[in-house]
Amino acid sequence: MADAVVSFGVQKLWDLLIRESERFTGIHERATELRNEVGRLKGFLKDADAKKHATERVRFCLEEIKEIVYDAEDVIEAFLLKERSVDEKGIIERLTKCTCNLMNRIKADSQIKGITARISKVMESMQCLGIQYIVDNGIPPKPLSERLKKSRQTFPNESESDLVGLEHSIQELTGHLVENVNIRVVAICGMGGIGKTTLARQVFHHDMVRGYFDKFAWVCVSKQCRRKYIWQEILLNLWPKEEEHRIQQMSEERLQDELFKMLETNKCLIVIDDIWSKEDWDLIKPAFTQKPGSRILLTSRNEDVASYTDPRCKTFKPRSLTHEESWKLLQRIAISGRDDIVLWLCAEFEINEVKEEVEKMIKRCGGLPLSVKMLGGLLSTKRTVSEWKRVHDNIGSQIIRGISPGDNENKAFQVLSLSYEDLSFRLKHCFLYLAHFPEDEEIYTEILYQYWVGEGIIEISSVGTNSSIRDAAEGYLEELVKRNMVLVSKRHEVSSRIFKIRVHDVMRDVCLWIAKEENFLEVVSAETQFSNANASSQIPAYRSRRLAIHMDLDDGKQRTFHQKQIRNPELRSLLCITRRYNTRWNSALSFGGLRSSLRVLGLCGAQFRQGKLPKSIGKLIHLRYLSLFATNVSKVPSSLGNLSLLVFLDLRSFGQKVHVPNVLKRMKDLSYLWLPYELSEETKLDMGSLVKLETLINLSTKHCRVEDLLHMRNLRQLHIDVYGTSNEEILPLSLVTALKLVEDFQLCHQPIDNPVEVDIGGFARLHRLSLIGIKMEKLPNGLQSAPNIASISLWGCRIEEDPMPILEKMRSLKKVSFLIDSFIGRKMVCSSRGFPQLRYLQILGLDNLQEWVVEEGSMPRLRRLWIQRCTKLERLPDGLTNISSLKELDLRWMKKEFKEKLVEGGEDHYKVQHIPSVTFEGCDE
Repeated sequence: MADAVVSFGVQKLWDLLIRESERFTGIHERATELRNEVGRLKGFLKDADAKKHATERVRFCLEEIKEIVYDAEDVIEAFLLKERSVDEKGIIERLTKCTCNLMNRIKADSQIKGITARISKVMESMQCLGIQYIVDNGIPPKPLSERLKKSRQTFPNESESDLVGLEHSIQELTGHLVENVNIRVVAICGMGGIGKTTLARQVFHHDMVRGYFDKFAWVCVSKQCRRKYIWQEILLNLWPKEEEHRIQQMSEERLQDELFKMLETNKCLIVIDDIWSKEDWDLIKPAFTQKPGSRILLTSRNEDVASYTDPRCKTFKPRSLTHEESWKLLQRIAISGRDDIVLWLCAEFEINEVKEEVEKMIKRCGGLPLSVKMLGGLLSTKRTVSEWKRVHDNIGSQIIRGISPGDNENKAFQVLSLSYEDLSFRLKHCFLYLAHFPEDEEIYTEILYQYWVGEGIIEISSVGTNSSIRDAAEGYLEELVKRNMVLVSKRHEVSSRIFKIRVHDVMRDVCLWIAKEENFLEVVSAETQFSNANASSQIPAYRSRRLAIHMDLDDGKQRTFHQKQIRNPELRSLLCITRRYNTRWNSALSFGGLRSSLRVLGLCGAQFRQGKLPKSIGKLIHLRYLSLFATNVSKVPSSLGNLSLLVFLDLRSFGQKVHVPNVLKRMKDLSYLWLPYELSEETKLDMGSLVKLETLINLSTKHCRVEDLLHMRNLRQLHIDVYGTSNEEILPLSLVTALKLVEDFQLCHQPIDNPVEVDIGGFARLHRLSLIGIKMEKLPNGLQSAPNIASISLWGCRIEEDPMPILEKMRSLKKVSFLIDSFIGRKMVCSSRGFPQLRYLQILGLDNLQEWVVEEGSMPRLRRLWIQRCTKLERLPDGLTNISSLKELDLRWMKKEFKEKLVEGGEDHYKVQHIPSVTFEGCDE
């Protein structure tokens, strides 16, 4: 009877919940409508982007709209994540689900109504203040790029008395214009302020150039290219002054005809200064002849423009000034010719009194001529030691903001910020994200790409079917490189993909300045903000939704980062950035104290109490990026499974063996997954549902099923550890065949007594292959049928056959590494015409290797050779003398007799005397 009463009560409650739930049946439609409204607001922000500097009221309104968009996205996502179908059979289970579902709908309905009201209010405000009209019709004041245009006009006869370090460049460019008849276009490309126009001006007036050409014209294109104006300006330069009125009356068609004839019948030099895009060139090129004789010298920030103008275009990139050249230029501007300052320096103090400050200021200019000139002009107005030191203390803002405090329209800021103004909406965000990183940081592109995608700057939905997320991100970065807004620090030695970048110090100052002005990001230093003694200290309240904390500490002490030190709970991005992976800091974060709006969370180096990641991490349901790299995490909570929107997950902690509950299968949007280096024995993971994975690192067959890989058809990078098998074939052929897109494959196997077979023939796009600890009698099957392999690394494979006869026939191979015990034979032979593309060869720890033969004609492009700890190798092969491309030879831990043969005076010195860099280490024992 009691059970019947309870059942009847439950049923009544169920019916009540169903009726109450029906009140919110239209919530999906309201959520969809809000999403559409957010799309329209985003479109408005993009349209307004070029004019956001117009007035304070416009900027304030746009900031308000951004906040609404952020909040609306959070509400919509949270609602959709929590919606669940009520399909369990039991009434109690259905009742629990329905109750949760109803509470979710009530909360979401209230939030949607609140945001809709905010949208209505801001739209009403925009209408009352005329903001929509201002944005749509461009009412003055004009956007920054327009206001700066006039000041960026350049002219051929501007005085240039401060020329340092240009002599060689002028000579080289003059030679291209005068001596090479096959070159029609010469381009000077580089970042703003590097001196492109100054260099072009010196070449334009050079005696040799003046003697070679008959007529000369100089025109500045700048940001807005007007074809008729460009052609008029060129003709006005080439024709006599009395023709000015007639030229101004000509139509575009007539201007084109007259200019074309002039360039065909005369030897003319046309300088096109500051051309921005390929579209600009397409506009003006119909007037330029293809016949030899006349030349075009153009300057551009975009290297794409140069190659687009003419396939044979000679591109020249001005170099930065050396420290000595910067100091010389600074002296010319700040001191030379000023009697007052010279007398003052002699009378009051020696220049050495501010030498340290001046040295640091020069370094901050980064060799950029424009910045050195701005600094020189700034110092030229200062007369006391304290004034010079004050400039040093404010060097970043002084150079960027200019000589007059608060003056944002000085020449330096104009030139550098114009590059930013020309970027697309998304590229602007890509560039501003660089402000996260410390000064002089070499930025790993892989990490940068992850941040971009995690923040939604690059949308995964826009990635093509045959492209990866990395391909899309690389396209954005390449655009910034071509525009010379970032500098390539290192390219991958095999693939030539950009591996590291850096940002010029002065361009970084621009990036930081704009990021602050836009409320894009706030950067703080752990050294000044956090300490154990002052745990209650708070970061000042900022409106920015992004916070970067630079965790590097020079005193060796560990700091504790407390939750209370974050003043903005609505953060979208929280990145704790360390320069060194051995940097450790104590985490006192309570993730529940952060709103669920967080998209990007990087905790590199964090030390959690007892190695436990707090359960509250599961409340950050909007996370796309989570990195626990170099933390001490050894236990991951099951609540991690709530983060179903994760795209990037890095679990490579430096702790003990890590236990990961079986929750990764819920993260169906994962594209990049780095598993821990070592997993606990009880960890078992189902990953067959992760069909979007592009990168999977540290997969272990002890903890995961190999069969799950069959579902991951998008994998590009796979590093797998194989355990517990003695089968002849280490991987099923069906698996290799299924993973057709894999480009980077690393296979690690715990050593067993019996050799195994590896077949990689199915990896049609394989570019990089690493085999570690896999005992093989011979190289893997299918190597020669994998035409794209550029890099092979072997470690502990104990191959008995000489591998060179097979490897040297691989036409794409650029790098080969034979590491410890990878080959146990005594002789290797590289035959003539073998290894046609090989650039790098490493031979390390081959204890049995006694003889190495290199025939003439082998390895014709080899640049670097490392030979380390091959103690039985008697001597270098004679064939190295024929490899003229060899630039670097690194010999380590070889026998003393081996070194004595190669040093000057030794019997084999002739083999290495043509190599510019030969280094020995640990060879004297």
